[in-house]
Amino acid sequence: MSSTKIDPSADVLRQACTRLDCSAVAVVVADSRSRKLWAKDDVEREFAVGQLRIVGQELARRAVADGAPIVTNRVRHAEGAPIACKVIVVPLRNATGSVVAAMVAINRPDAPGFDDSAMRQLEKFALSLARANASVDARLSGLLAAPVFQATTDNWLTTSPAGRNYCIAYGNIDRMHLANDIAGFEAGDGVIRDAAAAIRARLRRESAATSRGSGDRFTLFLPDRTAEQARQLVADIGKDVAVRSVEHIGSSHAVTMSWGIAPASVGGETLNATLAAAELACRTAKDRGRNRIEIYQRQDASMLRRHDDVAAIGGLQDALREGRIELYAQTIVPLLNETLSPSYELLVRLRDKQGAIVEPAAFMSAAMRYQMLPDIDRAVVTRAFKQLHAHFSDHPDSSLNVSINLSGPTICEPQFLEFMLEALAEYRIDGSRLVLEMTEAAAAANMERVQKFMRRLGAEGVRFALDDFGTGVNSLSYLKSLDIGTIKLDGSYVRDIERNTRSEALVRAIVQLADGMGIVTVAEYVETQAIRKRLTELGVQFGQGFAIARPAPLADVLASLGEQISSPIAHAS
Repeated sequence: MSSTKIDPSADVLRQACTRLDCSAVAVVVADSRSRKLWAKDDVEREFAVGQLRIVGQELARRAVADGAPIVTNRVRHAEGAPIACKVIVVPLRNATGSVVAAMVAINRPDAPGFDDSAMRQLEKFALSLARANASVDARLSGLLAAPVFQATTDNWLTTSPAGRNYCIAYGNIDRMHLANDIAGFEAGDGVIRDAAAAIRARLRRESAATSRGSGDRFTLFLPDRTAEQARQLVADIGKDVAVRSVEHIGSSHAVTMSWGIAPASVGGETLNATLAAAELACRTAKDRGRNRIEIYQRQDASMLRRHDDVAAIGGLQDALREGRIELYAQTIVPLLNETLSPSYELLVRLRDKQGAIVEPAAFMSAAMRYQMLPDIDRAVVTRAFKQLHAHFSDHPDSSLNVSINLSGPTICEPQFLEFMLEALAEYRIDGSRLVLEMTEAAAAANMERVQKFMRRLGAEGVRFALDDFGTGVNSLSYLKSLDIGTIKLDGSYVRDIERNTRSEALVRAIVQLADGMGIVTVAEYVETQAIRKRLTELGVQFGQGFAIARPAPLADVLASLGEQISSPIAHAS
Protein backbone atom coordinates (compact mmCIF):
# COMPACT_ATOMS: atom_id res chain seq x y z
CA MET A 1 0.00 0.00 0.00
CA SER A 2 1.19 3.47 -0.76
CA SER A 3 1.32 6.18 1.85
CA THR A 4 0.56 8.83 -0.79
CA LYS A 5 -3.18 8.17 -0.48
CA ILE A 6 -5.36 11.26 -0.57
CA ASP A 7 -7.01 10.48 2.75
CA PRO A 8 -4.62 11.64 5.53
CA SER A 9 -6.11 9.01 7.87
CA ALA A 10 -4.16 6.37 5.94
CA ASP A 11 -0.91 7.82 7.22
CA VAL A 12 -2.19 7.64 10.80
CA LEU A 13 -3.17 4.00 10.33
CA ARG A 14 0.24 3.22 8.84
CA GLN A 15 2.05 4.88 11.75
CA ALA A 16 -0.09 3.05 14.30
CA CYS A 17 0.52 -0.30 12.62
CA THR A 18 4.27 0.34 12.61
CA ARG A 19 4.49 1.66 16.18
CA LEU A 20 2.42 -1.19 17.65
CA ASP A 21 4.16 -3.76 15.42
CA CYS A 22 0.88 -5.51 14.76
CA SER A 23 -0.73 -7.27 11.80
CA ALA A 24 -3.11 -4.44 10.96
CA VAL A 25 -4.91 -1.36 12.23
CA ALA A 26 -8.41 -0.52 11.07
CA VAL A 27 -11.18 1.98 11.53
CA VAL A 28 -14.57 0.27 11.89
CA VAL A 29 -17.91 2.06 11.69
CA ALA A 30 -19.89 -0.25 13.93
CA ASP A 31 -23.41 0.25 12.63
CA SER A 32 -22.66 0.21 8.91
CA ARG A 33 -19.88 -2.40 8.57
CA SER A 34 -17.82 0.23 6.78
CA ARG A 35 -14.10 -0.05 7.48
CA LYS A 36 -10.64 1.15 6.49
CA LEU A 37 -7.61 -0.99 7.08
CA TRP A 38 -3.82 -0.72 6.92
CA ALA A 39 -1.82 -3.93 7.10
CA LYS A 40 1.87 -4.84 7.11
CA ASP A 41 1.48 -6.76 3.86
CA ASP A 42 -1.07 -8.63 1.77
CA VAL A 43 -0.85 -11.79 3.90
CA GLU A 44 -1.50 -9.86 7.10
CA ARG A 45 -4.27 -7.94 5.38
CA GLU A 46 -6.05 -11.16 4.44
CA PHE A 47 -5.71 -12.40 8.03
CA ALA A 48 -6.97 -9.11 9.49
CA VAL A 49 -9.99 -8.87 7.16
CA GLY A 50 -11.07 -12.32 8.29
CA GLN A 51 -10.71 -11.43 11.96
CA LEU A 52 -12.59 -8.17 11.49
CA ARG A 53 -15.50 -10.15 10.11
CA ILE A 54 -15.41 -12.57 13.04
CA VAL A 55 -14.62 -10.42 16.05
CA GLY A 56 -13.83 -6.85 15.03
CA GLN A 57 -17.35 -5.71 14.28
CA GLU A 58 -18.75 -6.96 17.58
CA LEU A 59 -15.93 -5.50 19.66
CA ALA A 60 -16.16 -2.20 17.78
CA ARG A 61 -19.87 -2.05 18.49
CA ARG A 62 -19.23 -2.56 22.19
CA ALA A 63 -16.51 0.11 22.28
CA VAL A 64 -18.78 2.58 20.49
CA ALA A 65 -21.74 1.78 22.77
CA ASP A 66 -19.66 2.00 25.97
CA GLY A 67 -17.28 4.75 24.88
CA ALA A 68 -14.48 2.73 26.48
CA PRO A 69 -11.43 0.83 25.16
CA ILE A 70 -11.14 -2.96 25.04
CA VAL A 71 -7.91 -4.95 25.32
CA THR A 72 -8.04 -8.71 24.95
CA ASN A 73 -5.45 -11.36 24.19
CA ARG A 74 -7.95 -14.22 24.51
CA VAL A 75 -10.28 -13.91 21.54
CA ARG A 76 -11.00 -17.46 20.42
CA HIS A 77 -13.03 -19.23 17.82
CA ALA A 78 -15.77 -21.52 19.01
CA GLU A 79 -15.30 -25.04 20.28
CA GLY A 80 -11.69 -25.57 21.04
CA ALA A 81 -10.16 -23.91 17.97
CA PRO A 82 -6.94 -21.94 18.42
CA ILE A 83 -6.95 -18.35 19.59
CA ALA A 84 -8.19 -16.28 16.68
CA CYS A 85 -6.35 -13.05 17.35
CA LYS A 86 -5.28 -10.42 19.86
CA VAL A 87 -7.18 -7.15 19.75
CA ILE A 88 -7.20 -3.57 21.03
CA VAL A 89 -10.28 -1.45 20.35
CA VAL A 90 -10.53 2.25 21.23
CA PRO A 91 -13.43 4.65 20.55
CA LEU A 92 -12.99 7.18 17.74
CA ARG A 93 -14.71 10.52 18.26
CA ASN A 94 -15.77 13.22 15.83
CA ALA A 95 -15.29 16.98 16.15
CA THR A 96 -18.21 17.26 18.59
CA GLY A 97 -16.87 14.55 20.88
CA SER A 98 -19.41 11.90 19.89
CA VAL A 99 -18.17 8.33 19.45
CA VAL A 100 -18.77 7.50 15.77
CA ALA A 101 -16.45 4.56 15.13
CA ALA A 102 -13.69 2.47 16.64
CA MET A 103 -9.99 2.08 15.93
CA VAL A 104 -8.93 -1.57 16.03
CA ALA A 105 -5.43 -3.07 16.26
CA ILE A 106 -5.14 -6.79 15.42
CA ASN A 107 -2.29 -9.22 15.98
CA ARG A 108 -1.81 -12.91 15.38
CA PRO A 109 -2.24 -15.33 18.30
CA ASP A 110 1.50 -16.14 18.38
CA ALA A 111 2.51 -12.46 18.62
CA PRO A 112 3.28 -10.76 21.97
CA GLY A 113 0.15 -9.77 23.88
CA PHE A 114 -1.22 -6.24 23.92
CA ASP A 115 -1.04 -4.34 27.23
CA ASP A 116 -2.30 -1.06 28.67
CA SER A 117 0.71 0.76 27.22
CA ALA A 118 -0.25 -0.38 23.72
CA MET A 119 -3.84 0.64 24.40
CA ARG A 120 -2.75 4.15 25.41
CA GLN A 121 -0.64 4.42 22.24
CA LEU A 122 -3.63 3.46 20.12
CA GLU A 123 -5.74 6.07 21.93
CA LYS A 124 -3.17 8.72 20.96
CA PHE A 125 -3.38 7.61 17.34
CA ALA A 126 -7.17 7.80 17.58
CA LEU A 127 -6.82 11.44 18.62
CA SER A 128 -4.46 12.06 15.70
CA LEU A 129 -6.95 10.41 13.39
CA ALA A 130 -9.76 12.60 14.72
CA ARG A 131 -7.66 15.68 13.97
CA ALA A 132 -6.84 14.35 10.49
CA ASN A 133 -10.51 13.72 9.86
CA ALA A 134 -11.28 17.39 10.44
CA SER A 135 -10.00 17.93 6.91
CA VAL A 136 -10.80 14.53 5.47
CA ASP A 137 -14.14 15.56 4.03
CA ALA A 138 -12.64 18.37 2.04
CA ARG A 139 -9.75 16.25 0.82
CA LEU A 140 -11.48 12.95 0.16
CA SER A 141 -14.91 14.00 -1.00
CA GLY A 142 -14.68 17.71 -1.76
CA LEU A 143 -17.81 18.18 0.37
CA LEU A 144 -18.25 20.29 3.49
CA ALA A 145 -16.91 19.10 6.80
CA ALA A 146 -19.66 18.56 9.38
CA PRO A 147 -19.08 21.77 11.39
CA VAL A 148 -19.08 23.90 8.22
CA PHE A 149 -22.22 22.14 6.96
CA GLN A 150 -23.93 22.82 10.28
CA ALA A 151 -22.94 26.49 10.22
CA THR A 152 -24.09 26.88 6.61
CA THR A 153 -27.51 25.36 7.19
CA ASP A 154 -28.01 27.22 10.47
CA ASN A 155 -27.30 30.52 8.70
CA TRP A 156 -29.79 29.74 5.92
CA LEU A 157 -32.51 28.78 8.41
CA THR A 158 -32.05 31.85 10.61
CA THR A 159 -32.09 34.30 7.68
CA SER A 160 -35.01 32.76 5.77
CA PRO A 161 -38.68 33.69 6.27
CA ALA A 162 -41.01 31.33 8.09
CA GLY A 163 -42.64 28.78 5.83
CA ARG A 164 -39.82 28.63 3.26
CA ASN A 165 -39.43 25.02 2.11
CA TYR A 166 -36.37 22.81 2.07
CA CYS A 167 -35.50 19.13 2.04
CA ILE A 168 -32.83 17.00 3.68
CA ALA A 169 -31.59 14.02 1.66
CA TYR A 170 -29.57 11.37 3.50
CA GLY A 171 -27.70 8.84 1.37
CA ASN A 172 -25.74 5.71 2.17
CA ILE A 173 -23.71 3.51 -0.19
CA ASP A 174 -25.14 -0.02 -0.19
CA ARG A 175 -22.96 -2.84 1.14
CA MET A 176 -19.90 -0.64 1.37
CA HIS A 177 -18.08 -3.30 3.37
CA LEU A 178 -18.11 -5.61 0.33
CA ALA A 179 -16.12 -3.10 -1.70
CA ASN A 180 -13.57 -2.86 1.10
CA ASP A 181 -13.40 -6.64 1.42
CA ILE A 182 -13.09 -7.25 -2.31
CA ALA A 183 -10.41 -4.74 -3.16
CA GLY A 184 -9.25 -2.98 0.01
CA PHE A 185 -9.92 0.37 1.57
CA GLU A 186 -8.25 2.32 -1.24
CA ALA A 187 -10.88 0.99 -3.64
CA GLY A 188 -13.53 1.74 -1.04
CA ASP A 189 -12.32 5.31 -0.80
CA GLY A 190 -12.50 5.45 -4.59
CA VAL A 191 -16.19 4.58 -4.36
CA ILE A 192 -16.71 7.38 -1.84
CA ARG A 193 -14.87 9.86 -4.07
CA ASP A 194 -16.98 8.81 -7.07
CA ALA A 195 -20.21 9.22 -5.12
CA ALA A 196 -19.08 12.64 -3.89
CA ALA A 197 -18.10 13.63 -7.43
CA ALA A 198 -21.58 12.69 -8.67
CA ILE A 199 -23.12 14.82 -5.91
CA ARG A 200 -20.89 17.80 -6.72
CA ALA A 201 -21.58 17.50 -10.45
CA ARG A 202 -25.37 17.46 -10.01
CA LEU A 203 -25.34 20.38 -7.56
CA ARG A 204 -22.63 22.50 -9.19
CA ARG A 205 -25.08 25.20 -10.28
CA GLU A 206 -27.58 24.66 -7.48
CA SER A 207 -28.08 26.34 -4.14
CA ALA A 208 -27.35 23.52 -1.73
CA ALA A 209 -25.06 22.41 1.09
CA THR A 210 -23.52 18.95 0.98
CA SER A 211 -21.57 17.00 3.55
CA ARG A 212 -20.04 13.59 4.06
CA GLY A 213 -20.53 12.07 7.47
CA SER A 214 -18.64 9.11 8.88
CA GLY A 215 -17.81 6.40 6.40
CA ASP A 216 -20.09 6.30 3.36
CA ARG A 217 -22.87 8.65 4.50
CA PHE A 218 -23.87 11.79 2.66
CA THR A 219 -26.21 14.60 3.67
CA LEU A 220 -27.72 17.14 1.26
CA PHE A 221 -29.45 20.35 2.34
CA LEU A 222 -31.72 21.37 -0.55
CA PRO A 223 -33.42 24.77 -0.23
CA ASP A 224 -36.64 25.61 -2.06
CA ARG A 225 -37.32 22.04 -3.19
CA THR A 226 -40.27 19.75 -2.85
CA ALA A 227 -39.83 16.14 -1.84
CA GLU A 228 -40.45 15.01 -5.43
CA GLN A 229 -37.84 17.43 -6.77
CA ALA A 230 -35.37 16.11 -4.22
CA ARG A 231 -36.27 12.55 -5.21
CA GLN A 232 -35.49 13.27 -8.88
CA LEU A 233 -32.16 14.84 -7.92
CA VAL A 234 -30.92 11.90 -5.83
CA ALA A 235 -32.25 9.47 -8.45
CA ASP A 236 -29.97 11.17 -10.98
CA ILE A 237 -27.09 10.97 -8.52
CA GLY A 238 -27.83 7.27 -8.06
CA LYS A 239 -27.69 6.69 -11.84
CA ASP A 240 -24.30 8.43 -11.98
CA VAL A 241 -22.97 6.28 -9.13
CA ALA A 242 -24.39 3.04 -10.58
CA VAL A 243 -22.02 3.16 -13.56
CA ARG A 244 -19.19 2.43 -11.10
CA SER A 245 -18.26 -1.10 -10.04
CA VAL A 246 -15.38 -2.48 -8.02
CA GLU A 247 -13.33 -5.16 -9.76
CA HIS A 248 -10.77 -7.40 -8.07
CA ILE A 249 -9.43 -10.79 -9.18
CA GLY A 250 -12.55 -11.77 -11.03
CA SER A 251 -14.96 -10.42 -8.42
CA SER A 252 -17.24 -7.49 -9.14
CA HIS A 253 -19.24 -5.30 -6.79
CA ALA A 254 -21.87 -3.02 -8.30
CA VAL A 255 -22.17 0.32 -6.51
CA THR A 256 -25.65 1.53 -5.56
CA MET A 257 -27.03 3.97 -3.01
CA SER A 258 -30.08 4.16 -0.77
CA TRP A 259 -31.61 7.54 0.04
CA GLY A 260 -34.04 8.98 2.52
CA ILE A 261 -35.71 12.36 2.01
CA ALA A 262 -37.40 14.50 4.64
CA PRO A 263 -39.28 17.68 3.59
CA ALA A 264 -39.47 20.58 6.05
CA SER A 265 -40.06 24.30 6.30
CA VAL A 266 -38.50 27.17 8.22
CA GLY A 267 -40.18 27.50 11.60
CA GLY A 268 -41.40 23.90 11.58
CA GLU A 269 -39.42 20.88 12.75
CA THR A 270 -35.88 21.53 13.93
CA LEU A 271 -33.01 20.77 11.58
CA ASN A 272 -31.90 17.89 13.81
CA ALA A 273 -35.40 16.40 13.74
CA THR A 274 -35.46 16.66 9.96
CA LEU A 275 -32.04 15.04 9.69
CA ALA A 276 -33.24 12.18 11.91
CA ALA A 277 -36.34 11.75 9.74
CA ALA A 278 -34.22 11.57 6.58
CA GLU A 279 -31.97 8.96 8.18
CA LEU A 280 -34.99 6.91 9.24
CA ALA A 281 -36.28 7.03 5.66
CA CYS A 282 -32.86 5.88 4.40
CA ARG A 283 -32.87 2.94 6.81
CA THR A 284 -36.34 2.06 5.58
CA ALA A 285 -35.02 2.12 2.00
CA LYS A 286 -32.36 -0.39 3.02
CA ASP A 287 -34.94 -2.54 4.79
CA ARG A 288 -37.02 -2.63 1.61
CA GLY A 289 -34.23 -3.96 -0.58
CA ARG A 290 -31.58 -1.20 -1.01
CA ASN A 291 -30.97 0.89 -4.14
CA ARG A 292 -34.18 2.77 -3.28
CA ILE A 293 -35.41 6.24 -2.38
CA GLU A 294 -37.92 6.70 0.42
CA ILE A 295 -39.64 9.93 1.43
CA TYR A 296 -40.33 10.27 5.14
CA GLN A 297 -44.01 9.79 5.91
CA ARG A 298 -45.32 10.11 9.43
CA GLN A 299 -48.10 7.66 8.68
CA ASP A 300 -45.78 5.05 7.18
CA ALA A 301 -45.94 2.08 9.52
CA SER A 302 -42.41 0.95 8.70
CA MET A 303 -40.97 4.40 9.41
CA LEU A 304 -43.01 4.72 12.58
CA ARG A 305 -41.57 1.38 13.63
CA ARG A 306 -38.09 2.63 12.83
CA HIS A 307 -38.73 5.77 14.88
CA ASP A 308 -39.97 3.67 17.77
CA ASP A 309 -37.03 1.32 17.31
CA VAL A 310 -34.53 4.16 17.61
CA ALA A 311 -36.12 5.26 20.90
CA ALA A 312 -36.29 1.67 22.20
CA ILE A 313 -32.68 0.91 21.27
CA GLY A 314 -31.48 4.11 22.90
CA GLY A 315 -33.27 3.17 26.11
CA LEU A 316 -31.95 -0.39 25.92
CA GLN A 317 -28.35 0.73 25.41
CA ASP A 318 -28.65 3.07 28.39
CA ALA A 319 -30.12 0.29 30.54
CA LEU A 320 -27.35 -2.16 29.60
CA ARG A 321 -24.65 0.44 30.20
CA GLU A 322 -26.12 1.47 33.56
CA GLY A 323 -26.89 -2.05 34.77
CA ARG A 324 -30.67 -1.62 34.82
CA ILE A 325 -31.32 -5.23 33.81
CA GLU A 326 -33.77 -7.03 36.09
CA LEU A 327 -34.39 -10.77 36.21
CA TYR A 328 -37.71 -12.36 37.03
CA ALA A 329 -38.30 -16.06 37.67
CA GLN A 330 -41.32 -18.17 36.80
CA THR A 331 -41.82 -21.47 38.60
CA ILE A 332 -41.85 -24.73 36.65
CA VAL A 333 -43.61 -27.40 38.74
CA PRO A 334 -43.84 -31.20 38.39
CA LEU A 335 -47.28 -32.36 37.28
CA LEU A 336 -46.87 -36.13 37.63
CA ASN A 337 -44.43 -36.56 40.52
CA GLU A 338 -44.96 -33.80 43.05
CA THR A 339 -42.03 -35.01 45.16
CA LEU A 340 -39.67 -33.52 42.56
CA SER A 341 -38.33 -30.03 43.18
CA PRO A 342 -39.59 -27.16 41.03
CA SER A 343 -37.24 -25.24 38.76
CA TYR A 344 -37.39 -21.69 37.42
CA GLU A 345 -37.24 -20.01 34.02
CA LEU A 346 -35.44 -16.66 34.14
CA LEU A 347 -37.11 -13.80 32.28
CA VAL A 348 -35.54 -10.44 31.41
CA ARG A 349 -36.97 -7.04 32.27
CA LEU A 350 -35.57 -3.52 32.16
CA ARG A 351 -35.96 -0.84 34.76
CA ASP A 352 -36.36 2.65 33.32
CA LYS A 353 -34.69 5.74 34.75
CA GLN A 354 -37.78 6.38 36.91
CA GLY A 355 -37.59 2.89 38.39
CA ALA A 356 -40.55 1.39 36.54
CA ILE A 357 -40.32 -2.11 35.06
CA VAL A 358 -40.27 -2.30 31.25
CA GLU A 359 -41.65 -5.52 29.75
CA PRO A 360 -39.80 -7.32 26.90
CA ALA A 361 -42.55 -6.43 24.42
CA ALA A 362 -41.35 -2.82 24.55
CA PHE A 363 -37.79 -3.52 23.40
CA MET A 364 -37.23 -7.10 22.24
CA SER A 365 -38.43 -6.68 18.63
CA ALA A 366 -36.20 -3.63 18.13
CA ALA A 367 -33.30 -5.47 19.77
CA MET A 368 -33.74 -8.28 17.26
CA ARG A 369 -33.76 -5.91 14.28
CA TYR A 370 -30.72 -4.01 15.54
CA GLN A 371 -28.71 -7.18 16.38
CA MET A 372 -28.64 -6.48 20.11
CA LEU A 373 -29.86 -9.88 21.31
CA PRO A 374 -26.30 -11.07 22.11
CA ASP A 375 -25.79 -7.99 24.31
CA ILE A 376 -29.00 -8.75 26.19
CA ASP A 377 -28.13 -12.42 26.58
CA ARG A 378 -24.68 -11.58 27.97
CA ALA A 379 -26.21 -9.17 30.47
CA VAL A 380 -28.79 -11.77 31.52
CA VAL A 381 -26.18 -14.50 32.00
CA THR A 382 -23.88 -12.21 33.97
CA ARG A 383 -26.71 -10.93 36.19
CA ALA A 384 -28.09 -14.44 36.73
CA PHE A 385 -24.72 -15.97 37.58
CA LYS A 386 -23.95 -13.22 40.11
CA GLN A 387 -27.23 -13.84 41.91
CA LEU A 388 -26.91 -17.62 41.71
CA HIS A 389 -23.35 -17.49 43.01
CA ALA A 390 -24.50 -15.56 46.07
CA HIS A 391 -27.37 -18.01 46.62
CA PHE A 392 -25.25 -21.16 46.35
CA SER A 393 -22.50 -19.61 48.50
CA ASP A 394 -25.03 -19.04 51.29
CA HIS A 395 -26.91 -22.30 50.68
CA PRO A 396 -24.56 -24.95 49.23
CA ASP A 397 -27.23 -27.65 49.70
CA SER A 398 -29.79 -25.82 47.59
CA SER A 399 -31.41 -27.90 44.83
CA LEU A 400 -32.14 -24.85 42.66
CA ASN A 401 -32.21 -25.35 38.90
CA VAL A 402 -32.78 -22.51 36.41
CA SER A 403 -33.45 -22.11 32.70
CA ILE A 404 -32.08 -19.23 30.62
CA ASN A 405 -33.26 -18.37 27.09
CA LEU A 406 -30.66 -17.77 24.39
CA SER A 407 -31.25 -16.33 20.93
CA GLY A 408 -29.98 -17.85 17.70
CA PRO A 409 -27.59 -14.95 16.97
CA THR A 410 -26.10 -15.36 20.44
CA ILE A 411 -25.48 -19.10 20.13
CA CYS A 412 -23.94 -18.64 16.69
CA GLU A 413 -21.61 -15.83 17.82
CA PRO A 414 -18.08 -17.28 17.93
CA GLN A 415 -17.11 -15.52 21.18
CA PHE A 416 -20.18 -16.51 23.19
CA LEU A 417 -19.04 -20.05 23.95
CA GLU A 418 -15.87 -18.78 25.58
CA PHE A 419 -17.91 -16.16 27.43
CA MET A 420 -20.14 -18.90 28.88
CA LEU A 421 -17.21 -21.10 29.88
CA GLU A 422 -15.43 -18.21 31.56
CA ALA A 423 -18.62 -17.11 33.34
CA LEU A 424 -19.26 -20.63 34.67
CA ALA A 425 -15.71 -20.74 36.03
CA GLU A 426 -15.70 -17.17 37.40
CA TYR A 427 -18.95 -17.54 39.34
CA ARG A 428 -18.37 -21.23 40.17
CA ILE A 429 -21.72 -22.30 38.78
CA ASP A 430 -22.36 -26.06 38.60
CA GLY A 431 -23.38 -26.61 34.98
CA SER A 432 -25.86 -29.30 36.00
CA ARG A 433 -28.00 -26.59 37.64
CA LEU A 434 -28.41 -24.81 34.31
CA VAL A 435 -30.75 -25.42 31.37
CA LEU A 436 -30.27 -23.30 28.24
CA GLU A 437 -33.40 -22.86 26.15
CA MET A 438 -33.35 -22.26 22.41
CA THR A 439 -36.07 -22.08 19.80
CA GLU A 440 -36.27 -24.25 16.71
CA ALA A 441 -35.40 -21.17 14.65
CA ALA A 442 -32.24 -20.71 16.71
CA ALA A 443 -31.26 -24.32 16.13
CA ALA A 444 -31.83 -23.95 12.40
CA ALA A 445 -29.64 -20.83 12.15
CA ASN A 446 -26.38 -22.78 12.11
CA MET A 447 -26.80 -26.42 13.00
CA GLU A 448 -23.08 -27.24 13.05
CA ARG A 449 -22.22 -24.35 15.36
CA VAL A 450 -25.19 -25.11 17.62
CA GLN A 451 -24.05 -28.73 17.92
CA LYS A 452 -20.53 -27.65 18.90
CA PHE A 453 -21.93 -25.16 21.40
CA MET A 454 -24.09 -27.81 23.01
CA ARG A 455 -21.35 -30.43 23.01
CA ARG A 456 -18.82 -28.20 24.77
CA LEU A 457 -21.21 -26.85 27.40
CA GLY A 458 -22.76 -30.29 27.80
CA ALA A 459 -19.33 -31.48 28.95
CA GLU A 460 -19.73 -28.97 31.82
CA GLY A 461 -23.06 -30.53 32.80
CA VAL A 462 -25.27 -27.91 31.13
CA ARG A 463 -28.58 -29.26 29.77
CA PHE A 464 -30.60 -27.98 26.83
CA ALA A 465 -34.26 -27.43 26.09
CA LEU A 466 -36.01 -26.87 22.76
CA ASP A 467 -38.57 -24.10 23.21
CA ASP A 468 -41.81 -23.63 21.24
CA PHE A 469 -41.63 -27.25 20.12
CA GLY A 470 -43.93 -28.16 17.26
CA THR A 471 -43.95 -24.83 15.44
CA GLY A 472 -41.33 -25.70 12.83
CA VAL A 473 -41.40 -28.16 9.96
CA ASN A 474 -38.21 -29.83 11.20
CA SER A 475 -39.17 -30.30 14.85
CA LEU A 476 -38.60 -34.06 14.81
CA SER A 477 -35.26 -33.85 13.02
CA TYR A 478 -33.90 -31.58 15.77
CA LEU A 479 -34.59 -34.29 18.33
CA LYS A 480 -32.41 -36.61 16.26
CA SER A 481 -29.62 -34.09 15.53
CA LEU A 482 -29.36 -32.30 18.89
CA ASP A 483 -28.76 -33.58 22.41
CA ILE A 484 -31.99 -32.15 23.76
CA GLY A 485 -33.05 -33.12 27.29
CA THR A 486 -36.29 -31.15 27.45
CA ILE A 487 -38.93 -29.98 25.01
CA LYS A 488 -41.34 -27.17 25.84
CA LEU A 489 -44.66 -27.49 24.09
CA ASP A 490 -45.67 -24.49 22.02
CA GLY A 491 -48.32 -22.43 23.78
CA SER A 492 -50.72 -22.68 20.83
CA TYR A 493 -51.22 -26.38 21.68
CA VAL A 494 -51.74 -25.70 25.37
CA ARG A 495 -54.07 -22.68 25.47
CA ASP A 496 -56.96 -24.40 23.68
CA ILE A 497 -56.33 -27.99 24.70
CA GLU A 498 -59.74 -28.25 26.41
CA ARG A 499 -61.74 -27.33 23.31
CA ASN A 500 -59.53 -28.38 20.41
CA THR A 501 -59.26 -32.12 19.88
CA ARG A 502 -56.37 -31.66 17.41
CA SER A 503 -54.30 -29.78 20.01
CA GLU A 504 -55.00 -32.56 22.48
CA ALA A 505 -54.00 -35.23 19.96
CA LEU A 506 -50.77 -33.38 19.13
CA VAL A 507 -49.85 -33.03 22.80
CA ARG A 508 -50.55 -36.71 23.38
CA ALA A 509 -48.37 -37.70 20.41
CA ILE A 510 -45.51 -35.40 21.51
CA VAL A 511 -45.62 -36.83 25.05
CA GLN A 512 -45.48 -40.41 23.74
CA LEU A 513 -42.56 -39.54 21.45
CA ALA A 514 -40.66 -37.74 24.21
CA ASP A 515 -41.22 -40.54 26.71
CA GLY A 516 -39.87 -43.03 24.20
CA MET A 517 -36.70 -40.92 23.76
CA GLY A 518 -36.22 -40.15 27.45
CA ILE A 519 -36.94 -36.46 26.93
CA VAL A 520 -38.68 -34.35 29.57
CA THR A 521 -41.86 -32.49 28.54
CA VAL A 522 -42.84 -29.05 29.83
CA ALA A 523 -46.06 -27.18 29.02
CA GLU A 524 -46.05 -23.38 29.06
CA TYR A 525 -49.11 -21.13 29.30
CA VAL A 526 -50.86 -23.21 31.91
CA GLU A 527 -53.37 -20.47 32.62
CA THR A 528 -56.24 -22.38 34.24
CA GLN A 529 -56.53 -25.28 36.66
CA ALA A 530 -58.58 -27.12 34.06
CA ILE A 531 -55.68 -26.92 31.58
CA ARG A 532 -53.30 -28.14 34.27
CA LYS A 533 -55.56 -31.10 35.02
CA ARG A 534 -55.85 -32.10 31.36
CA LEU A 535 -52.07 -31.84 30.77
CA THR A 536 -51.49 -34.05 33.80
CA GLU A 537 -53.94 -36.64 32.41
CA LEU A 538 -52.05 -36.59 29.11
CA GLY A 539 -48.73 -37.29 30.85
CA VAL A 540 -46.96 -33.92 30.50
CA GLN A 541 -44.28 -33.96 33.18
CA PHE A 542 -43.91 -30.28 34.07
CA GLY A 543 -45.92 -27.09 33.69
CA GLN A 544 -45.57 -23.35 34.04
CA GLY A 545 -48.04 -20.51 33.68
CA PHE A 546 -50.24 -18.07 35.56
CA ALA A 547 -52.32 -20.89 37.04
CA ILE A 548 -49.13 -22.14 38.72
CA ALA A 549 -47.20 -18.96 39.49
CA ARG A 550 -46.71 -15.53 37.98
CA PRO A 551 -43.16 -14.30 37.31
CA ALA A 552 -41.58 -12.71 40.38
CA PRO A 553 -38.28 -10.87 40.87
CA LEU A 554 -35.45 -13.40 41.03
CA ALA A 555 -34.07 -11.71 44.14
CA ASP A 556 -37.37 -12.33 45.95
CA VAL A 557 -37.53 -15.96 44.79
CA LEU A 558 -33.97 -16.62 45.97
CA ALA A 559 -34.66 -14.94 49.32
CA SER A 560 -37.73 -17.13 49.81
CA LEU A 561 -35.82 -20.29 48.89
CA GLY A 562 -33.06 -19.29 51.29
CA GLU A 563 -35.56 -18.94 54.11
CA GLN A 564 -37.04 -22.35 53.32
CA ILE A 565 -33.61 -23.97 53.37
CA SER A 566 -32.69 -22.24 56.63
CA SER A 567 -36.00 -23.12 58.32
CA PRO A 568 -37.17 -26.44 56.86
CA ILE A 569 -39.29 -27.28 59.89
CA ALA A 570 -41.11 -23.98 59.85
CA HIS A 571 -41.67 -24.35 56.14
CA ALA A 572 -43.05 -27.84 56.53
CA SER A 573 -45.53 -26.67 59.14
